[in-house]
Amino acid sequence: MSKVSVLVVDDAPFIRDLVKKALRGHFPGIRIEDAVNGRKAQQMLTRERFDLILCDWEMPEMSGLELLTWCRAQDALKALPFIMVTSRGDKENVVQAIQSGVSDFIGKPFSNEQLTSKVRKALGRAGKLDALAASAPVRNMATGMANDSLAALTGGKAEVVRPLRHQPQ
Repeated sequence: MSKVSVLVVDDAPFIRDLVKKALRGHFPGIRIEDAVNGRKAQQMLTRERFDLILCDWEMPEMSGLELLTWCRAQDALKALPFIMVTSRGDKENVVQAIQSGVSDFIGKPFSNEQLTSKVRKALGRAGKLDALAASAPVRNMATGMANDSLAALTGGKAEVVRPLRHQPQ
């Protein structure tokens, strides 16, 4: 069985580590490489084959959008699933990325569930889900949120804050 191979591209080591930990925890057989920016990712993509790219938008040297545009111009990478992991979720940026050929988005902060769901969906469309499923453990819902970016940013104290409802007097 060939391993599923993912390239994680982000200039923040903290985010790269969170993504790698979440993916390895959910898909133990997955192969993960990382790059600190689009330029390093571009070099890796010319030497190695990947099944999926998870990429930040804003990075030094070469942005995620520039890397996406370059990938879509390469015959070997045109159909490679490319998920933008970004805090740039406004309509203008989403439209720009879609026009450039992005496969999907994950907004920061994200949960492990959001991340693994998007990865599963992208690899399913690419016909790589069987290889991924072969390495996936049975999920434990009780421990699913411990290492996600939202929990890391809030010290594990992320709560849903509900607005107060006005009570008629």
